[in-house]
Formats: sequence, structure tokens, C-alpha cells
Amino acid sequence: MEWIQEADGVFRGGGVKGLGLAGALLGFAEHKEKPVTKWVNVAGASAGAIIACYLAAGHNADDIAALMTRTKFGDFQDFPWPGKYVGGGVNLIRKHGLARGEAFRRWFSEELEGKTFASTKTEDGKRNRLKLIAVDVTNRALLVLPDDLPRYRKIGEKQAIDPDRFEIADAARMSMSIPYFFEPVVLIRDRVIVTDPGGTNGLKKDQPADRIDVTEENEVATNFNVDPASYRELTASEEKLQRSVIIDGGTLSNFPVWLFDVYAPVLKLPRPTFGFTLTGGRGIGAGFNKVARFLPWAPRFGLDIFHTSQEAWDTRFVSHSTRVRTVAVDAGTIGTTQFNLTEDDQKFLLKSGRDAAGRFLDRFDLAGYENTFHLSFVDTETVADKPSSAASRTGPVAGPA
Repeated sequence: MEWIQEADGVFRGGGVKGLGLAGALLGFAEHKEKPVTKWVNVAGASAGAIIACYLAAGHNADDIAALMTRTKFGDFQDFPWPGKYVGGGVNLIRKHGLARGEAFRRWFSEELEGKTFASTKTEDGKRNRLKLIAVDVTNRALLVLPDDLPRYRKIGEKQAIDPDRFEIADAARMSMSIPYFFEPVVLIRDRVIVTDPGGTNGLKKDQPADRIDVTEENEVATNFNVDPASYRELTASEEKLQRSVIIDGGTLSNFPVWLFDVYAPVLKLPRPTFGFTLTGGRGIGAGFNKVARFLPWAPRFGLDIFHTSQEAWDTRFVSHSTRVRTVAVDAGTIGTTQFNLTEDDQKFLLKSGRDAAGRFLDRFDLAGYENTFHLSFVDTETVADKPSSAASRTGPVAGPA
């Protein structure tokens, strides 16, 4: 089967360890027999969001490797005066994060030249090629950006967010809001109070509901000739209750390889989807986790719940259909928030990524990919704007290799 030189990519979060994923992208571009030179749809969580955004903005593997090598990640630690322990401690109590996160947002906005999600749409304007993962902890919801942005408003604004006018850098800032380290992003959930649910399904009288859901329910009600729902705007006190705290997408799904899977078994595959994940290294709060083993059962139990929420969802869906499309990069002993990487650390991560990509592509087989998903590939030139791989017969799959 003739090799397809374009693919979709999903990138795992991992803080500064993401440099290893940049190395893997170089390995894909440089492979002599099976190079991937174009990334069509891209997605990521946390640090993986940075790579996905940069690809979607028109950059290539060399650009990303150069970006992540020259960037001084330590500059993102914008602790309030007089520093981490005093200023950061006060900020943690007041705004729930040691660092503000504004340094990262400003830097990434400049790197992306202020691009919004409008710049990452397909040529027909119907679909966005970029997807990022974040978590709304207030409403206990996994967010896929930009799809879920219209459910929110910025503080002080009356209109729901228009994704086409929303900066990609702001969404990346949401996706990489590491709990307790960076201040979470706060938005207003765009809701109304239902006064009469009419003949709609799922809306309840005198209860808040997302404006977008009420609108959609009313459209359905109109089509079926039943009474639409009526509603009123929130009062000032009710609006305060709709403040939503948005944090790092990796707290719930750090490796959303399922994002571009679809359910229609009759679809052809326009291109493969490759997942890029990290193994090894030290996670967030690695030092504290060692101390936590000696804490009383209650706080230790709470930490176990937190780490389970980070890992269990993705791990649950580990399967052959995930492994067949996932390249795993060894991060050695490097930590997620080890912002001041040495030159040797950078070289190690880039080489580790390159080597992992080479091993993966050497054994990767398009026919085996087709067999796994029970679908075949078609001419990519005729379907360049369609979603990529379809899920297997049992539904979408996810999880690190």
C-alpha cells in the first residue's frame, strides 16, 4: 500500500517533557520510508496543547523543536512579588495558583501572532482542525475547545464567547492551568433560568440551563409543534453562582487520542491518526507525593483520588487499537515542572523523541491499521477536510501506549 504523507496528531500533556514530543515530530518528518510532512487535524492537553496549537497555526516540526528549545520555560513562573514562597503563597490563597500564568499567555499570543480559532478552520469553514482539552471543575465537565466555548462568557461581557474571535493562546492557557501552580481561568457559564419548560425535553422549571441548550431544545420543539421553553436572564447574584473555574485538561484526560474518532462504520479513512505520549519522568508534585505516603489516611486518600482522576480514564481504554497508532517517548527522570532544563536535558528529550518515532514507524503498517479499525484508506486529496480515523466496532478508544 502506498504511504500516506499526512496524518492527524494527538499530543499528551507533560509540562516541559513535551520537548520529547517535538523530537518525535522531527522523527516523523525525517523518516526515509514513511515520512509525515503534513498534520491536518491536531489536538492536545496541557503541554500537548502548545504543540497542537503551533502546528495548527501553520508551523512544522522544525519550528516546534526550535521554539521549545529556545524558550526559557522558567520565565513562565510569574510569581507575584517578592517571589514564589511569599508572593506565590499569598496568590495561592487568594487566586488558587502560585503563578499568574499571564507570562505564558502573553508569550504564546506573540508566538501565534494573536491568531484566533477562525484561522484553524477547514476551507469550507464548517469544522475546526484544532481541539484542546480543559476541565470545568465547577460544573464537573470535560471541555473540548473551541466546541464548548459558546457555553461561556468572559467576565464583564454579556455575549457568549465567539470561538472565531477567541485567541488560541487563551485556550492554550486554559488547557495548561496546572492545579495550584497556575491560577485557574475563570469564566461565566452562559445560563438562563427556565420559567416554563413547555414541551421540551430535559429542561426544568426554575432551574438554570445553558442558553445554548435552551435554544436547541426550542428549535426541536418548534419542529414538533410543541410549546417552546420560556426563560429569564440571571440576576446579578445568580450570575455570581455561574462563575466557572477552568483548569488543566490533563487532570481528566491527558491523552485524548479519541478526539478524532467517529462512529460511522461505512466511512473511509482519509489518513491515520497518531498519538504522541510520554513515559517515565516525574509528574506534578513528585517530591510531595513521597512525603504524602506518611500522611494520615484522609489526606493520603484524597491524593489517591486526585491521581486516579488524572490517569484512570485514559488508562481504562488502553487497547490494541490505541497502541497501533501511538508512539511513546521516554522522558527519563525529567520532571513536568522542571522549567530550567539544561542543554543536556534538551538534547536527551529531542533524541529520545526521534528514536521513539523511528522505532514506531519502522514497524508501523497501514494494512494493520486498516484491519484494526475495519476500514480502508482512500485518496487523501479528495477528503482532506474530513475527520480522520473511525473507531472500532466497540466505539472510540483512548489511552496511552
